Amino acid sequence: MGKESVQDDQVMATQLANTMFNSLKGRPVQACIFQGKEPPQFVALFQPMVILKGGLSSGYKSYITEKGLTDDTYSPDSIALIRVSGTSVYNNKAVQVDAVATSLCSADCFLLQSGNTVFIWHGSSGTFEQQQWAVKIAEFLKPGSALKHAKDGTETSAFWFALGGKQNFTTKKVTQETVRDPHLYTVSIKSGKLEVSEVFNFCQDDLLTEDIMILDTHAEVFVWVGHSVDSNEKQNAFDLGQKYIEFAVALEGLSPDVPLFKVTEGNEPCFFTTYFSWNGAKAAVHGNSFQKKLSQLFGSLLHPESNDKSSHSNHDGPTQRASALAALSSAFNPSTASKEKSFSSSQGEYTQRAEALAALSSAFSSSSREKPAAPKPARSTQGSQRAAAVAALSTVLTAEQKKEQLDNAKGRLSRGSSLDSLVSDDLNPEMLALRWETLWKALSRGIL
Repeated sequence: MGKESVQDDQVMATQLANTMFNSLKGRPVQACIFQGKEPPQFVALFQPMVILKGGLSSGYKSYITEKGLTDDTYSPDSIALIRVSGTSVYNNKAVQVDAVATSLCSADCFLLQSGNTVFIWHGSSGTFEQQQWAVKIAEFLKPGSALKHAKDGTETSAFWFALGGKQNFTTKKVTQETVRDPHLYTVSIKSGKLEVSEVFNFCQDDLLTEDIMILDTHAEVFVWVGHSVDSNEKQNAFDLGQKYIEFAVALEGLSPDVPLFKVTEGNEPCFFTTYFSWNGAKAAVHGNSFQKKLSQLFGSLLHPESNDKSSHSNHDGPTQRASALAALSSAFNPSTASKEKSFSSSQGEYTQRAEALAALSSAFSSSSREKPAAPKPARSTQGSQRAAAVAALSTVLTAEQKKEQLDNAKGRLSRGSSLDSLVSDDLNPEMLALRWETLWKALSRGIL
């Protein structure tokens, strides 16, 4: 939004942005950016990025007429002074300033437009890249015009005459804002009041799908909206960001014109994820926070993924089950009676068992997607298949609990009741044989 833009135009622009955002189902990044606070990713879209005075909207014209103000809107025939600054496509800008000598700065390059002549003034501390940009912008604004170069300290009288006379100007570079550490907050409004709570030492896992989070980098503010947030809260997320900025202006010295971005879960841009050690696989997992955490802990065991079509799944069902049985057989086969195992072999067995359970889960998952067919007397129903598997797993857990009780009686440390107990490393051969026999019978009845 331009510094001289009127309220009506700002409201209309916001409404149009909301309409476009909603029409694309919230996938784009929505932003509110003010003149003078353009972020690098915004500047890079405009090459060259030229910001001129005044405006062309009917709202702006009506406003200056009502207030009796002078219309200083840029025109190709007027006298105009344009400041060229920056060193790359991410910060190169050309901004029209007041056409007086005090607007000059030795750290930058300037264009002075006067009739059919364009002066390119080189500041003593300016860069060669700025001079090149100045030439490009001169050709963009007044193609075919005569270019006259003037160095700091060698200006002609015609140059000073166009600026209303020679005056002193600054030779100092514009100080850059201090880079500060980013901060992540959870925000909500309760009883009409904004409640803010900081998340210290934040990481990607702190972005909970049920919450609205705010990432404050001091140069930018991001409002991150989770998938599971209430629809009304999603619509008001931008207003929540504005309230946070008002809050931070008073307490943290944040600029009121700081760029504000609205980012939805699953559509995070690179200039947001750069503040995290971002893992794309984590971001692709669907479900609530609990389901996502389980998926991270147990992988495809709890959330098997399949993009196959229905007919393809029907064909692959027996193959999946055969793979599951083969993996189970390999995982639970007591190949050694020794309790002393190397670290590498222990890791390998854990991997085998995880693959076995994942394959078994995938087999049942594909069964649930099969189209209903006429029942066959020789085969069990899907319900009996699952019941058999559940019964088998229940037997395994019961046997494991008994073993743990015996271990506790001997003064050994119990590893607790978890999914790891399903694949314990130190069962004796008799217990493994009992477990395998039970599983084999149940799976033979329900799957084969």
